[in-house]
Amino acid sequence: MKRVVVMGHGGYAEGVKQNLDMIVAQSEHMYFIDLTKEDDLSTFENKVNHLLEGFNDDEVLFACDLLGASPFRVAATICVNHPGKYYTVAGLNTMAFLELNMENDLSIEELANRAIETTKAAVAKYPE
Repeated sequence: MKRVVVMGHGGYAEGVKQNLDMIVAQSEHMYFIDLTKEDDLSTFENKVNHLLEGFNDDEVLFACDLLGASPFRVAATICVNHPGKYYTVAGLNTMAFLELNMENDLSIEELANRAIETTKAAVAKYPE
């Protein structure tokens, strides 16, 4: 099974969850963890590790708000210990989250790549 863990600062993850709930029914394979003002890095890492304990041998895609920031660094460190099974992406938009919300037959790496391409394709300027 594939799992998607949305992580970010403040209310980012909760905001993505609410956004998805408003547009489509949220998938059971998506999870949301926020780094709050009250959390130090160790507390946040513990939140993430606690969630991962229930995933057994599942593949995981971390979707973080900012490239290089604390949630991204925590996820990237975890990915190093699970090569080929865990991936991290950052900076996705709503179109990508909608796609991640749907079940599909892509590998976890293909899912990460598609989310990035969807984000790129969904950026536009009007009028052109």
